[in-house]
Amino acid sequence: MIEPWAINIDIEGFSILWDKEDQVLWSLCELMRSIFRVGWHCYPDSPERLFVHQIGDGFLVMSDFGEQSLERAIIIATALMRHVASTGRLAKAAIAEGELSDIQNCYPKEVLEKLEADHTVSLDRGLMTIFPVMGTALIRSVKLAKISPRGPLLTIEASKKDRIPSYVPVSPIQPTQVPELLSIDWVHLKSDLLKAIQLKSQLSAPSSDYLENCLSKYCSEHDLPSEWVSSVNRYLALQQETHIERIVGGSESVS
Repeated sequence: MIEPWAINIDIEGFSILWDKEDQVLWSLCELMRSIFRVGWHCYPDSPERLFVHQIGDGFLVMSDFGEQSLERAIIIATALMRHVASTGRLAKAAIAEGELSDIQNCYPKEVLEKLEADHTVSLDRGLMTIFPVMGTALIRSVKLAKISPRGPLLTIEASKKDRIPSYVPVSPIQPTQVPELLSIDWVHLKSDLLKAIQLKSQLSAPSSDYLENCLSKYCSEHDLPSEWVSSVNRYLALQQETHIERIVGGSESVS
C-alpha cells in the first residue's frame, strides 16, 4: 500500500540570518503564503487536499492519500521553492512518504484538561503550545533532509525514481548515501502542471535565468561552506560560474 507523500521544506540559513536582517522572516511568511494559496486555490477537496504543519522555520506538507506518481509532490515543492527564491532567500526541501497520527490522546490528562482549540495549554499565567501529530512522514522527511547535501536542494530517495515523471531532471547524489538519494533540478524543471499551479495560486513564477542569477547572487553575498556552493553548481546545473573561492574555513556560515 502506497503511503501519503510529505514535503519537508524550510528556509536556508534562517538561524544565521535571523539576527542580521528582516528579509529572512518575510521569506518565511511568503513560504507560508505560497503553501496556503496552493492548498486553498488548487487542492481544497479530497482526495487531493493537503495537510500542513509548521515546524520552526519550515513546514511539513502532506497529501491526503498515497499517490502512485510523485509528480504532484515534486511540482508543488518546485512551485514553493521558486516562490521563495523570488524573495531573495532560498528554501531546501525533501520528499518522503509515511503516515501521521493525532497523538493528543496520549498526552497526560492534567495537560489535556487545559487544552484549547488552538493547541495551546494554560500554565496559569504562562502558556504551552503542543504539536498534535507525529509519525513516519515527519520522521522520514526530517531524516532525509538531514542526510541530504548542504544547499538549496530538492531531494528524494533514489528507490522512488520509477515513480518520477521522465521530464523531471534528476541527478544522483554523490558520494552515495544510505539510502541513495536523487536531487531534483527545481531551477530548470518545465511543466504544464507547474504553470497551472503558479497561475491559479498567484505565485511568483521566476524564469530559470532569473533563478540562476538569484543563486549566483546569493553565493556571492554570503559566506557559505564549500559543500553548499558545490551543491548549487553540481545539482542545479548553473550555466554561470559562482566564483566563490573566498570560503573562510571555520567562520560562521549560512547553511
